[in-house]
Amino acid sequence: MSVVIEQTFPLGRFQARRWNQPPFDPGSIEWPPSPWRLLRAIAARWFQYCRETGDGDTDRRDSILARLAETLPSFRLPTDTVSGPELRQYQPTALEMQFKYKKDPKTKKNVLDYSYRAITTTLVPDSSCSLVPTESLLWVWETVTLAVSERALLAELLRRMHYFGRAESWTRMRLRSEEESLPDSNCTIGREPSSAAVPVLANTSPDELIARVLAPTGDRALANRPIPPGTAWCYARVPTVHGTTRPPSPRGHTHPRIQVARYALDSTVLPLVTETLPVAEAARRALMSVYGRLTERNGVRGRSPIFSGKDADGDPLTGHGHAYYLPTDEDGDGRLDHLTVFARSEFGPSEIRAIDQLTRLNTARKGEERHPLRLLLLGLGAIDEYHPGPLGESAAWVSATPYVATRHAKTRGRHKIDLFAPQACVEFLIANVRDQLREARPTGLDNTSDAAIRPTMAGGAFVVGDRWRTIQFKRFRSKGGDDGGRRLAGAFRIEFSSPVRGPITLGHSAHFGMGLFMPVSGGSNVT
Repeated sequence: MSVVIEQTFPLGRFQARRWNQPPFDPGSIEWPPSPWRLLRAIAARWFQYCRETGDGDTDRRDSILARLAETLPSFRLPTDTVSGPELRQYQPTALEMQFKYKKDPKTKKNVLDYSYRAITTTLVPDSSCSLVPTESLLWVWETVTLAVSERALLAELLRRMHYFGRAESWTRMRLRSEEESLPDSNCTIGREPSSAAVPVLANTSPDELIARVLAPTGDRALANRPIPPGTAWCYARVPTVHGTTRPPSPRGHTHPRIQVARYALDSTVLPLVTETLPVAEAARRALMSVYGRLTERNGVRGRSPIFSGKDADGDPLTGHGHAYYLPTDEDGDGRLDHLTVFARSEFGPSEIRAIDQLTRLNTARKGEERHPLRLLLLGLGAIDEYHPGPLGESAAWVSATPYVATRHAKTRGRHKIDLFAPQACVEFLIANVRDQLREARPTGLDNTSDAAIRPTMAGGAFVVGDRWRTIQFKRFRSKGGDDGGRRLAGAFRIEFSSPVRGPITLGHSAHFGMGLFMPVSGGSNVT
C-alpha cells in the first residue's frame, strides 16, 4: 500500500522560499517543495472543507497528517526544471512623513500640513522555478497506508488546492488511485546533510502543525525561532537538471484541463449591473490584447480563436466552444463584483498566461481614469470540478441580465406578432428561450419540455433582480451594425424537474453576459 500525490503547475512556474530566507534572493528558491509546506496546506484546506460540508471529523484529519508526517516522502521530480525568467518589480522600503505649508481658510495664515506622505521604493528581482506545465511532480509515501475514508478526505482536500507557495503559483493536485503503478523516485530525503543535498523543511509533530494553522497572525510562539515548532531540517538529493531544452511530455499524459477563470472586480466605484455588456466586451478586448502581446513574433501578434470567437480568416466560430465573458453581481448590491470567463473547448497554455496577466479593464466608463477597474484572479479549473457563481447547480434559475431574442418578431404574414400586445410578446420570448435551451442543453438536462419558464414582471414590465427593467441595460454592442437594443428582451425564471449545472446563458450576445441566468439557492423542482 502507498500514497502518491500528483501535482502540476498550469502556469509553468513554482514560486516559494525556504523558511526564514531573504524573499528576493535567487538562491533561496525552495526546490523540491518541502513536506512541511504540503502538510500545512492540507491542514488549511481542511478548515475550508469543514465550512463547506459541515464535516468536522478532526480524528480523520489528524490521522492523515500523522501518517504523512511520520515518514519522509520521496519525489518523482520533473528533470527539466530550471530557474525561471527573473522578473523585476518595485517594492516599498519606507513610508516617510513630509510636511508642507498650507493656508488656513479661517485665519488666512500659513500652517504646517503633515498629511502628505512619500513612499520610497527599490527595484528587486523576483525569481521562480520554471517547469513544463504538463509535467507532473509526484509525492510518494511507499509504506503509508490510509483507510478508505481517509483517502476520500485527502482527495477532497487536494482538489481544493488552487495555489502552492506564492499566490501566483497556481497548482492542481490529485490523489492517485491505488491501482496506478508506483512511480520510480528520483529524489529522496534524508536526515543527514551532504554536499550534494539541499535543505527542505519537514514535520515531526502533527499536533504542532495543527496548532500553527490555528494560531493567529503574529503568534509569539514563532518569535525568534529559526524554524516553526514541530519541524526539522532534512536534506533532499535533487536529480541533475537536463537544461533549458524541454523534452516531450510523457506518453499518455494529459494536459490539465482549464475551462474556467474566475476574477474578483475591484474599484472605488464598481460598474452597475446595467453595464454588464460593456464590461464583458472590455474583458474580451483586454484578453485578446494581452494574448497578442505575449505571442507576438516578428511584429505580428497572435490571435486566439478561444478569446476572439473567430477563426484564422476572421469568420465567427460555430458550436459555442469559445469563451463566454460573464460579469455578475453576487452580493446583490446592484454592482458587478465578479467576472467568470468560461470556454467549453478549454484554454491552452498561451491563453492561461494571458488570463494570469489580466489585471485591469478599460470600459470607457465616465470617471474610470480616477476609479480604474482592477481584477484579481481567484481560481482556474475544469467545469466538472470548479463551478462557482453562474456555473453552479440548481433546479431553479432566474435572469441576472435581460434575455435578448435571437430573431426579430415578425409584424406581417402568417406568424406575425402584435408588438403592442404584452402577452403576445411574452409568449414569443418564452418560445425563443425554449428553443435556445434545446440548443444549449445545460449539463444534467435531459428534456427541455420539462422546464417551466415564467416571466418575472412588475407593473406590466419585465424586471431583473427585482429592481432593474430590461430597458435600463445597455444592449447594443460596440461593433457596428449590432441591433441588440432593438430586439425584444425579457426576464424569466426557469425551473427544471431536477438540478442542472450552469452556465445558462442564452440568446443574442450570450457570450457577453446577456441572457445570463443565475442559480437560485434552494430552488424548488417542477412537479
